[in-house]
Amino acid sequence: MDFALLALAVAVGVFVLTVVVPLATFLRVRKTVGDIRRIDGRLDALETELRRLQLAARRAAAAEDAAPPAEALAPAAAAAPVTSAEFRRPVEAPAPAPVPPITPATGLDESLESRIGGRWLLYIGTAALVFGIGFFVKYAFDNDWIGETERVLIGAAIGLAMILGGHRIARRGYPLYGQIVAGGGFATLYISVFAALTFYGLIGRPAAFGLMVLVTVGAAFAADAHRSLGLALFAAAGGFLTPFLVGGGENAQIVLLSYDAILAMGTMVMASRRNWPILNVVSYAFVLGTFASWADRYYTPAQWVPTQVFLTFFGALFTGAGLRAQRAGTGSAGMVGVLLVTAPMIFHAASVANLQPHWLALLLYLTLASVTGVAASMKLDSAWLRLAVFVFVAPVLWQWIGEHAGPGWLLAPAAVALAMYAMNLVAIGERLARQAGRWLKADLVLFHGSALGLFAGLYAIFDPVATSSMPLLALALAAWHGGLTWFWRGISEEAGLNSLAVAFAMLGFAIGLQFDLWWSVVGWATEAAAIVWVGLKSRRDWMRLGGALLLAWAVLLLMRLGFFEAPAGFSPVFNARVGATLAVVAVCYVLALLHQRYAGDVPDRAGAEIAALYLRGNVLTIVILTTEISFYWQMREATDATARLARSASVSVAWAVYGTLLIVAGIVRRYAPIRYLAIALLAMTIVKAFAFDLSMLGGIYRIIGFIGLGVLLLLGAWLYQRYRDVILGKDQEAGERE
Repeated sequence: MDFALLALAVAVGVFVLTVVVPLATFLRVRKTVGDIRRIDGRLDALETELRRLQLAARRAAAAEDAAPPAEALAPAAAAAPVTSAEFRRPVEAPAPAPVPPITPATGLDESLESRIGGRWLLYIGTAALVFGIGFFVKYAFDNDWIGETERVLIGAAIGLAMILGGHRIARRGYPLYGQIVAGGGFATLYISVFAALTFYGLIGRPAAFGLMVLVTVGAAFAADAHRSLGLALFAAAGGFLTPFLVGGGENAQIVLLSYDAILAMGTMVMASRRNWPILNVVSYAFVLGTFASWADRYYTPAQWVPTQVFLTFFGALFTGAGLRAQRAGTGSAGMVGVLLVTAPMIFHAASVANLQPHWLALLLYLTLASVTGVAASMKLDSAWLRLAVFVFVAPVLWQWIGEHAGPGWLLAPAAVALAMYAMNLVAIGERLARQAGRWLKADLVLFHGSALGLFAGLYAIFDPVATSSMPLLALALAAWHGGLTWFWRGISEEAGLNSLAVAFAMLGFAIGLQFDLWWSVVGWATEAAAIVWVGLKSRRDWMRLGGALLLAWAVLLLMRLGFFEAPAGFSPVFNARVGATLAVVAVCYVLALLHQRYAGDVPDRAGAEIAALYLRGNVLTIVILTTEISFYWQMREATDATARLARSASVSVAWAVYGTLLIVAGIVRRYAPIRYLAIALLAMTIVKAFAFDLSMLGGIYRIIGFIGLGVLLLLGAWLYQRYRDVILGKDQEAGERE
């Protein structure tokens, strides 16, 4: 027991010397360096002004000496000559304004000796004192000089004496010295109370808790009186550690977390009063540690209500502190704001975990979190804040809907999804009413995300019970966003365009749901085209990039829907696969034409993007043509022995025909990328014909294949010869010369 007491005393002393004292010293030195720089700046300004005045005085004296006196012009001015000593005598210049003496700050230019004598001897001396007291106490204990009660009282008396002595020393002009001595006194009081409770059982837990709280309050008052951040950190740490020092095996959630709440608010008051934002970080860390420690040992689902109350309180408390620190903007306050910005995320995750078994409470929490976040974003005029709230809240709702979809779970989640969408729409509309210029990027993303999220949520809720009504749902949302387009047309052209883009997307979803999965690709492709169009019209490159990525996703989805597998009961050409593919091809061509129209807004990239869109559309056309021919003959292989040969010959001829048509289109449009694609396709056809068809085909199919290929290749060559000047651009140059 005695050794444990000594070890605790040593540990507290080491904590004070290695954590509290260095941190306080660092902050004081940083303030001193700032004072030095300000004083140096003032001295430089004064010296510069003094030199300027002296130079002006010399110039005035030189001008006065150079001008001859009026008496020298008279004939009888045969006065005594001016001596060299008189000539060299300086002319008295006007005395500059007196400069008040500047007393150098104490310790601003400390030597190694002063640092060792004034600081490190203080640190080492305090450590030696703590060790000495500990050894003395142990020796007295071993020899039974002092009883248990006396031991505690002596420790408390020593602590109080150190606090009072440190206070007097600090008041007499040695603040750092006095603060360290006082900190050691508070540590001694903590040790005394802890020993009285744990080692000797002289007091109960309530009394020990109250005494430690008094020590904490005393340390806080001392920190405020001496403006000592080190003492403030010591008081905060001691206060939060008090429940753990007192101990106890019972689940005292209300008492423990209420105590932490009071302590956190007191810490924030001191942090604001003395401009010590680091105190909020210390408080935040201790609250998280306390909450996690309690939950790990005692939490049960039956305690979800008080747990949620405390989570909400602490989340709001530290989020507010983080926002205030962010508004301060610079220095340590900015760093504190960055650290405290994690508070809403951590407490939100804990709230979701706490409320998972209670679906109605979870939905209510998500609604209130959205209302609070959107209201705060409107007050602070922060679009990024409401987007962040949506990102953290909406996925939780979608996950819950996915896990509880089906009869019995309809109205409540649907109401929450509609409320979230409506709140975000109101916030976006409110900002547009104030500033009808360009939309902020965050609001653009939020508008599309909330609209698509609303459709996804409602679809997941109602599809299991009303599948046939889902196309009507998509049409209703398309009509709603079409109405928004009309409403916003006079406020913001960009808002109207984005609403129209969402309306097109919903229309595409309606088409897809009315038919089958193939047509869902049409919805994504339509949405991609609308986003790219809005990006071109509003000159937002990031929207065009987003639309291009969405179009790539639509093509990938098209490929994954059994694109290369012949379905049962295959019907050539007139099937959903061909229709969906041709719709995507049409989107590619439309986007290429839009890029041509708005080429002036994207002069550096328009050519490459137009070529990529045309090539993508033509490649998709070639692929769908090839697969349709293959599927047609595959269906006949079981009954027709020559079907396999016919398939190979048909593909070769189709490629050759399409390649020739591309040459014609490239020549007519004077567009080289299309001609390059045609040459590549004809090259593939030639390789296929000589590497595969020659050995595999026989009879009439070999004849048809090679004759058809030869004729089409000759036609292509003739076209290149006939329109050589068009391809090379010579006739255009001649027309320009004329």
